[in-house]
Amino acid sequence: MAASRFPPAWLRARIEQDYPNLKKSKWKPKSPRTNRYQCIAWAACDTRRRWWPVGDPPVTYWPPNVPAEETVDCFIQAFATIGFKPCESDDYELGFQKVALFVDNDGIPSHMVRQHLLGIGWLSKLGDWEDIYHPRLSNLEGRTHPEPTQGYGTVQQILKRSWLSAMRNGALRGWWASLGFWLFRISHR
Repeated sequence: MAASRFPPAWLRARIEQDYPNLKKSKWKPKSPRTNRYQCIAWAACDTRRRWWPVGDPPVTYWPPNVPAEETVDCFIQAFATIGFKPCESDDYELGFQKVALFVDNDGIPSHMVRQHLLGIGWLSKLGDWEDIYHPRLSNLEGRTHPEPTQGYGTVQQILKRSWLSAMRNGALRGWWASLGFWLFRISHR
């Protein structure tokens, strides 16, 4: 019996249509499709809700005392509430968790990704689609207008926090979800 191909061709085609820089990389899905959370929440290790500064609770969440504006500065402030600080490099640093903030062509935050625990790439939640692994930040860069989307824009800011800070600020919930996603991947080999 032939081995199943994962991701299946239809999933690969659907995702690579919107993110053509993935075509020549070794990306792969890491979780089943869900709309319970999105990329900003995923970067914050929160798989229970959707983070966004504009919207109605409980559908969306934004940290208290952070201005509810779609600006890079407000996203930096929001992630500061869970221990992140701006940094200069996306290079892996042992003992730190890093995230990257993308902005669209108008400078508005459009996406966030989290660095793999071992520094071997990046983990992204593609809107209401799957979480994926991709080797480089540039795999998701591209123009955001006009439609159809061809990426998330460009990386504007890298943030980091210590693993200790991550533990204090709820990262275990994200790692618990990662265990469930690991079981998903095993069942889809």
